[in-house]
Amino acid sequence: MQTFDPIVEAGKRGVRQYLKSVASSPLAIQEHYCGAAGPVADLETKLRQFYGMKHALCVSNATTGLFALALAAELRRSEFVTTPFTYGATLAGWLMLNNRPLFADIDPVTLAVEVNSARRVITSKTKAILAVDIFGIPSDTKELRRLADDYGIWYFADASQSLGASRQGFQASSLADALVVSFTANKPLSAGEGGAILTNNTGLYEKLIWATQHPARHRRELGLDLDNEFAFNGRIAPTSAAWAASAFEASMRKVKQHQVECLRIIENLNDIGFTAPIDFEKNSILPSFFRLTAAWKPKAKEEPLLRELRRRSFHLIIEPSPVRIIYRQPAFKSQYPRFAGTAPSCRSAEQQSKRRFCLTALPS
Repeated sequence: MQTFDPIVEAGKRGVRQYLKSVASSPLAIQEHYCGAAGPVADLETKLRQFYGMKHALCVSNATTGLFALALAAELRRSEFVTTPFTYGATLAGWLMLNNRPLFADIDPVTLAVEVNSARRVITSKTKAILAVDIFGIPSDTKELRRLADDYGIWYFADASQSLGASRQGFQASSLADALVVSFTANKPLSAGEGGAILTNNTGLYEKLIWATQHPARHRRELGLDLDNEFAFNGRIAPTSAAWAASAFEASMRKVKQHQVECLRIIENLNDIGFTAPIDFEKNSILPSFFRLTAAWKPKAKEEPLLRELRRRSFHLIIEPSPVRIIYRQPAFKSQYPRFAGTAPSCRSAEQQSKRRFCLTALPS
């Protein structure tokens, strides 16, 4: 029997309404180009309100958003501090612009850039910090903001997996100069594909528009005599924006339900004792739990853990962590040998890549 999914139904409704508007009025397409109204404007408004930030700009995906940030911040042949414990697309655009990554080690609980490690690798040539909320666990945005301010450098964040997460009362990575979220399949807000950039920096926002949007939006937001036919098309598809805008509230409700369930599982993991302690609640950290993850202490005990979880009415499977250390990946070494050859060993990241696993609900 087919089950009713409120997120899917809301998304379908939004797409139907958009397509109906296009069929009845050619102006609907122009609204998409200039961002004045329609689903793109609706989604950007919801994102601004959710994060409490001044500007939101929808883009085709998070990878494009991160690339656009490097362009807008004029990061070319520069150094930036980042984590080796992430997906390669986080760094892809920045590497294409010949920026050199300086890998800082990670916190073993949050898996995010550890601030003191980041401080140690910063040099006089460093222009930015690129943090990552891996698995939807928010990085220490307050301390990263302070670190960036100490050195007068940019602080950007890949928050692709952390929409709906918070830390010490702040939305995940919301103190960054800009953060990027993703609407790709299985993300907290999923629309098949798409992403957005959030920032309070008006100058940066205007440069992002100039680099990624249609000339109609340039003229509307930057001035009637300003347009850039040489921008690359980084715009979100209007159907993706329509789906995401319509499904926004239902998706955030689902994230909250998922958080409650994951925190219950963590409480039981800590009680069972086969895994390293997870103390999110004590530290006012609320992940989105894009993936529920833990680390063995010290040896893997898969069957005993699953058996004990089943006894406590949690029916889960164990999957390997999908994250591979960036500087150890063959593709990174072959494409960027000048960077890979000087990559340090990040001890905590190395340990976590070996001990970390993910817990996933059994398919019903």
